[in-house]
Amino acid sequence: MSERTILIADDEKPVRNVFIKALENEHYKILQACNGKEAVDIAQNTSLDLAILDIQMPEMNGVEALKAIKAIQGSTEAIVLTGHADMESLHEMILNNGAYDYLLKPINVVELKHCIQKALEKRDLVLKEDLMNQELERRIKVLEAEYREKTYQLRQSQIKYETIVEHSTDGILVVQDGVVKFANKRVLEATGYTREAYIGTRIIEQVHPEDRAVIAQRAEPQHKGRELPSVYTIRALKKGGGFYWAEVSAVETLWEGRPATLNFVRDISEGMEQLEALRIKDAALSASINGIAFLDLDGNVTYVNRAFLNMWGYDREAAVVGAGMAELWKNPDAGPEIMRMLQGQGAWVGEMEAVRRDGARFDAQVSATMVKDETGVPITLMASFLDVTPQKQMMEEIRQSDKLSSLGQLAAGLAHELRNPLAVVSSCSQFCLDNISLDRMVKENFQVIHRNARRASELIHDLLTFARPTHFEWGEVELNEVIRKMLRMARLETRSAGIEYKLRFAKYLPPLTGDSDKLGQVFLNLIQNAIQAVSSDGMITIRTQLKKGQNQIEAHIIDNGPGIPEEYRAKIFDPFFTTKDRGTGLGLSICHTIVTQHGGSIIAENNTKSGVKVCVSLPLASKKRGGKI
Repeated sequence: MSERTILIADDEKPVRNVFIKALENEHYKILQACNGKEAVDIAQNTSLDLAILDIQMPEMNGVEALKAIKAIQGSTEAIVLTGHADMESLHEMILNNGAYDYLLKPINVVELKHCIQKALEKRDLVLKEDLMNQELERRIKVLEAEYREKTYQLRQSQIKYETIVEHSTDGILVVQDGVVKFANKRVLEATGYTREAYIGTRIIEQVHPEDRAVIAQRAEPQHKGRELPSVYTIRALKKGGGFYWAEVSAVETLWEGRPATLNFVRDISEGMEQLEALRIKDAALSASINGIAFLDLDGNVTYVNRAFLNMWGYDREAAVVGAGMAELWKNPDAGPEIMRMLQGQGAWVGEMEAVRRDGARFDAQVSATMVKDETGVPITLMASFLDVTPQKQMMEEIRQSDKLSSLGQLAAGLAHELRNPLAVVSSCSQFCLDNISLDRMVKENFQVIHRNARRASELIHDLLTFARPTHFEWGEVELNEVIRKMLRMARLETRSAGIEYKLRFAKYLPPLTGDSDKLGQVFLNLIQNAIQAVSSDGMITIRTQLKKGQNQIEAHIIDNGPGIPEEYRAKIFDPFFTTKDRGTGLGLSICHTIVTQHGGSIIAENNTKSGVKVCVSLPLASKKRGGKI
């Protein structure tokens, strides 16, 4: 048989070279054309057995070229190539213009060779001389029509399949023996590869190194009996670096007669990024030192972080979620007003007094915001809380210290000016009483003068104690023992019959550095105040504790008396402020001075139910300065 002549017309030289390479051992004479017009020119001068035509070509497309070649050489068979298959061109090429077949790019070489062989066999059959009689010619035409119809239906199904696969929103991969055999357009777009570069690669090389164990596990022989999920998540690599998160659904299939896996790949990077962003936000909210709460538009709690639970004294989020936020404030009636401000202004900042789970109160700084969606519709409320009680106490201590310092300077000057005249009054009155014979009435008046002069001298002594540092005898102080000693002394000096005492002393308290007598003076005064505050059936609790994290010892003196009137709370450490008939108002001021000189603090506040709690905090080590503080 003579050598067959095949014309290959495609505007892409690499495609022509692939065909030439595939057919180089088939003993065909290969001609090339880079467009439809050049293909027609070759057909006018050369007898062609077969024309392989690309539909999309410059100057003249494949459809027009096929029509022209058929007009020149009616017996020439044609195979049409397309990378963009559609029903209209399929119908035009096979049914209307007599193309032998319609192949979709990328071309499978085995399929191409088989198609060329069948097209040439058909041409040989048509050209045999014994088919020239009319009956056989009619039968051949019928067979040709049937063949064309079957070919049309076959390629129509192929186009539908190709359309579905290529336009799928999910990536579709066929993997056989760990090698990529097929990848649709979506996979190529996601990875950045061309089809030629991606097909034939090992799938494990296209997966992030940290996820390759998942692929390796799935590649193990099934006889090991390991059941693996059909859906899994990996990071697929991109050409040039980077990756995207992929959710893969895998099913078993056949590819060219051998087992393979059909994989549907969905890009879930956006969802994973959102999950990661939510995870980071949730971690940030959970770790915030501020209490954070989310509320619905009715003011009911929907979320709180750990700092919020600690601030209010709760252990579990469930104990708070669902509750109305107003229940957590001392003044729940303020809630509706804040809600109105949030709805009108979108934000509110202020301070409120909150109530802990155990009934204790604290001051909270609140920043509340109305959260809206992208359309401006309110969806939730977010509030941030900061316990400012320690800062307010510190500011109060600073204010108190400044006030006491100023008053101390005044008191020192006043005491100095009054001390000598009072000494003269006291001495003279005592001399008259001892050396002069006086009438009873005169004598009683001198006694009153002497007694009040002595009292004034004691007051001046207290003023000087309050006003200026005194000499301290430094040493180790066992605070529990000091308090026990002062309690015994106070019970002797003050009526305390019927009062119940509860002692809660911490065991193994380390000694602190200080003046035992001065600290004894503080606790004697505080215990006497507590005894005077309660009734005959009252109760006084004294407890000590070590604050390891703060390197301090705390002592609490708690009574169940009537408490401090609200209008007096800010004045109790002021000099000369007293509610007692014969008090000087310097007792607590002197206590404050001594504790401050030891580097500590003293705070008095009402209990949640009744009575007063005085907290004295003292550092374990105090700084010495020449025998004084």
